[in-house]
Amino acid sequence: MDPIEKFIRKVSYKFPKGYPDLNDYNDVILLENLINQYGIKVQLNEISLSPAELKKPFPPRNEFHGLYNDRGEKFLEKIEKKEKFELNNGQEITIDIEASSDAINFLKNKDYAQLGGRNKLFKSMDGESYSLSQFKKTKEFGSGKGFGGGALATSIQESSQCVVNSISYLIKKGQISEEDLTEENINKGYELSDVSNSIEEVKDFILNQSTWKDTFIGTANILFKNFYNPNFEQHRGSDFVNKIYEAYKIAKKAKNSSLNSDKWNPADIWLVDKSILEMAFPTTIEDLNGTLADLFADKKLIGVSLKKTDANPKLSVYNLSLEEKEGFNYVGYDSKPTNNNTAIEYSDGSITFRTFNFATNFAGEIKGKKAAHGKIGQGPINDILDYFDINKLPSPKELQEAFSESNEDLILDFHQTYNKIVESISLEDFRELVESKDLNYLVSKYLSTKLTSHIENQDKPTQDEIISDMVRYASSSTRLSSVFVKVS
Repeated sequence: MDPIEKFIRKVSYKFPKGYPDLNDYNDVILLENLINQYGIKVQLNEISLSPAELKKPFPPRNEFHGLYNDRGEKFLEKIEKKEKFELNNGQEITIDIEASSDAINFLKNKDYAQLGGRNKLFKSMDGESYSLSQFKKTKEFGSGKGFGGGALATSIQESSQCVVNSISYLIKKGQISEEDLTEENINKGYELSDVSNSIEEVKDFILNQSTWKDTFIGTANILFKNFYNPNFEQHRGSDFVNKIYEAYKIAKKAKNSSLNSDKWNPADIWLVDKSILEMAFPTTIEDLNGTLADLFADKKLIGVSLKKTDANPKLSVYNLSLEEKEGFNYVGYDSKPTNNNTAIEYSDGSITFRTFNFATNFAGEIKGKKAAHGKIGQGPINDILDYFDINKLPSPKELQEAFSESNEDLILDFHQTYNKIVESISLEDFRELVESKDLNYLVSKYLSTKLTSHIENQDKPTQDEIISDMVRYASSSTRLSSVFVKVS
């Protein structure tokens, strides 16, 4: 008998169904514990969602970092937006909001523990019931895809690119082809690089992940063509790179900025001249950005943001000077009384401002004419307002408390802004409107109209600059962002 089958038969009596159901969270946890007793460390529930997964925040480089306090808020948003969920069995469902009211209340109150176990609190539009453990842990909830999964896969890809760059810069000293990606060259390239992954991981990825070879070769060749320096070392997650971001961390705190490090500089790898390895970096934003710009101009330090490409990628330079940062024009706004949002229109698209969870996570969703540009959260929004000496927006939590207490000053302020941005309405009728709306509408509509009113109160050049800064944020090109190269 197969050893695994023998083991399952031996422990099957411990499970309610007489066998371990891998779609049942409790069964998975029990099976993990039984296997781990034999000294084999496994984690079988990686593919399923659980209360513990919902509690986790999104990591700094995740696209949702700063927009949600935890993954449970993203889960709730998907329900409210009636988006589809993927189950472990491959099925896709949409949650019936009314029929799943108990589960939704647990999500809103962050009482995630109530969603565990075999309780089937989520009901689909076709009337079927599901437990949380039946929902697949997809990429948007922290799962990785492909080789290694998630952050590990990304780090291996970036470390591998460094090694391929070293083959081009220091071994071949010129353009390379697939024939140059030999085991011998990879070993040498690894010794000449400072990366965060092992030689075994890097070698395995370069030699066996064929879909990445065009990216590795094309990226190395275009970087060599534009930024050749025989003294360059290739760095990913090194002590030197950490030194750069530690300097930014100090500068960010001194500036009282909420700009995440990946919006300040999204470089994945760095080309570093050996002569600057011991240098100390200034700890003010202006001096730090100026130093990076000077080193870039001298081809001594190049930060590179990587994308999967074909064999002939393009190269773009961002944030070398403020004058080179793309500007946009403020056009106007649209705020309907029936919606909880306000859309600000600009020369290349629109930004819709609203809460992205119940009465929390206020942000702007930026959509250009050709593509979506991502979101800008309230922290960066307030940074931009503060730069122009405009009052910051209050936090959703403050507003929730004030609206719950029917704060008179807030009602009067909201009425004034509502009349200006949405429609003219008497104070008496406005009070009735406030009474009829839930907290999510009130918080979202107040913040979106208040922000719009702030922008409307500025002169045209300032309006354009505010909008430009918001759109630049999505592409890591804010006023505080530093120079980097993007290969795509």
